[in-house]
Amino acid sequence: MISKSIRKTSLRIAAGSGAAVLVAFLSYRADFNLSSATSVQLCLVAAIALRWGLIEASAVSLLSVVCIDFFFAKPLFVFFVNDAHDWIALGTFETVAILISTLSNQVGHHAREAEKRQAQLQKLYELSERLLLLDHGEAVEQRLANLIQSTLNVGGVALWNAYDFNLARCGDCNLSDQEVRAACFANTNEDDPAVGLSHRVLRLGTRAIGSLSLCGHTLDPSSVSAAASLAAIAIEREHSFSTKATAEAAKQSEQLRSAILDGLAHAFKSPLTTIMASSSGLLAMNTLAGTEKKLIDLIDRQATHLNDLTNHLLLTAKLDSGGLKVSREEVDVAQLIQSSVDACSYELDGHAIDVRLAGLQSMVWADRKLFQLALVQLLDNAVKYGSPGSPIAIGVQQGREEVLITVKNEGSFIPAGEREKVFQRFYRSSGSSGATSGTGIGLSVVKRITEAHEGRAWVNSDPVNGTTFVITLPRVARGA
Repeated sequence: MISKSIRKTSLRIAAGSGAAVLVAFLSYRADFNLSSATSVQLCLVAAIALRWGLIEASAVSLLSVVCIDFFFAKPLFVFFVNDAHDWIALGTFETVAILISTLSNQVGHHAREAEKRQAQLQKLYELSERLLLLDHGEAVEQRLANLIQSTLNVGGVALWNAYDFNLARCGDCNLSDQEVRAACFANTNEDDPAVGLSHRVLRLGTRAIGSLSLCGHTLDPSSVSAAASLAAIAIEREHSFSTKATAEAAKQSEQLRSAILDGLAHAFKSPLTTIMASSSGLLAMNTLAGTEKKLIDLIDRQATHLNDLTNHLLLTAKLDSGGLKVSREEVDVAQLIQSSVDACSYELDGHAIDVRLAGLQSMVWADRKLFQLALVQLLDNAVKYGSPGSPIAIGVQQGREEVLITVKNEGSFIPAGEREKVFQRFYRSSGSSGATSGTGIGLSVVKRITEAHEGRAWVNSDPVNGTTFVITLPRVARGA
């Protein structure tokens, strides 16, 4: 590469020297004087500087001085100057020639850089246009890598998407997968012009969403950074479309499922009412004994349980549609807790109940039936997932703006990543699904009832101390 450049420069100097000799000879034949010949040679040197560069122009300017001395400085046709004025003229010519060559070379360099920059900007503009036309639905990484290589004319592209952990390659880029990903984790933004290699972290604001590596290119660092910014925008845009589509599909699926369950719940109510009335009537007649009475009692309990599940479904549908009205009244939290414990005394059999009120007289404005339903569900949840026979602790804390109620059981653990999900309808924790019967509806009802009262619901859990569900009620005035 270096020898080729030297050979090319030598050829240019030879051609320029030949031109300088020819121009000097023609000027002599045309009877030019010293000043006219100097001007012509100066134009030649300037033209060479603009066209080829400083080295070629400097070499030709030295030969031009020799030609001017030979053809126009007395004594003629000898390489000797005996007049001081001629020495000054020749020296001035060489100085001006070198100065013009330098300035012309700088102008040419800036012009070439501007042209190169304009070409790169045009490529970046074309890349941005093509990115906007990318189809959605397919993996964006490979299409993006192909576009960058073809549009920017680089040797190879390696692109890593931190959202999906997908890595795409295109062209000749001998970087390992680990090197490409490491650029993101190590926050590496560097360029190696010697081998045409660049690494960029793909960022959206201050958040890293991937990395881009370009191999075998001649782009300047700012163009590489611009390409990385466009790639980051394209990845984020595709991620946003995907998230929106997923959310919309989940919403439609949830609406369909809610409509179906709501219809089924209404359809169940009539036969359930008949079954419950019949079983309760048989028990009230007290004409059965032994196995028959046990079976009727089992039917009555299970029908009551199924009726509760149906009520949960109907209540959830009303909460989702906004059709449920909260009828607030002044409620004593201690009495509400006691009535909730009494309501599920059968399920709590074998579990000691520890109610810790700390002498508080907490009064809230709430819908008594709805909030008791939430408390009963939390107690039922504690019985199902707590250790057999373990105590269940119920606590009340009174704050300035809200009353906080906790229900704690021992022997269960909910991982941190699932503590928000357990309040979603039909979701069951990975540690409980299959091990304990349930529908995944109860906690969603608890959360919706709490939010309907403008309160909050969350869960704390660790393997040693067990699981604690927390619900709050704001201490609002009657007027609210």
